[in-house]
Amino acid sequence: MKKMIVGLFLGMFVIALSPLHASTYFGGFEDTVGGDYDYNDVVFSLSGTGLTLNSSGTWYPESAVTLGTSGTPFWNHASGDGPNYNVGYCIYGGGTCNGGTALDAGADFLASSTMGSVNDVTFTPVSSTATVILGITADSDEIGWYLASSPGTINWISGTDSFTPGGTFGLVGCNDWTGSRCADNPFYSQTVDGNNGDTISHFAFFGPAPTATPEPGTLAMVGLGLLGLVGLGRRKALQS
Repeated sequence: MKKMIVGLFLGMFVIALSPLHASTYFGGFEDTVGGDYDYNDVVFSLSGTGLTLNSSGTWYPESAVTLGTSGTPFWNHASGDGPNYNVGYCIYGGGTCNGGTALDAGADFLASSTMGSVNDVTFTPVSSTATVILGITADSDEIGWYLASSPGTINWISGTDSFTPGGTFGLVGCNDWTGSRCADNPFYSQTVDGNNGDTISHFAFFGPAPTATPEPGTLAMVGLGLLGLVGLGRRKALQS
């Protein structure tokens, strides 16, 4: 009986370790105006049921960076908007941004293996809600989204907005608005027909690093093991 209880506990523990997809990410967008590349022209959150960030980049813990003006990681530059005003302070707190209150304390951040920007980010949704949380500068920057299968069609977000993409999607940032909307090059979260305007990704992303999901066969084996342990317990109970 003790073995059965231990087996059931271990099975429940393995299942409990099966991670759910992250549902909320924070990000920052930096336009070309001013060129300070602190990624705080627009700070936003993206959340939704089953939302998953797809990228070949590397996730680092908050402890891998000291906020300041070093430019490492790529979003940790001195800000032309004021002291201690880069997107790192918005996310992790302690600076001028957002009154010093962290938006996502302890979040991991996405970067290349050399702490550079990553220009290959898309999202896979079940359903999704995008929210622009905090606009830092007076620049008229905005965020939009597009389906990966149709990058030329951009759906611009005004303030708080919700949407259900129905497929893998990416984000677009823009400045220099006119009556025809984005007069300057839109900056995509992935390379799309060279439309990023330069070779630097203008997005920074923060959130929980993805973890490995157990294979279905592994969970099936756990289930069979639990059934076997239950059967063994019943057999011993009948024999006693």
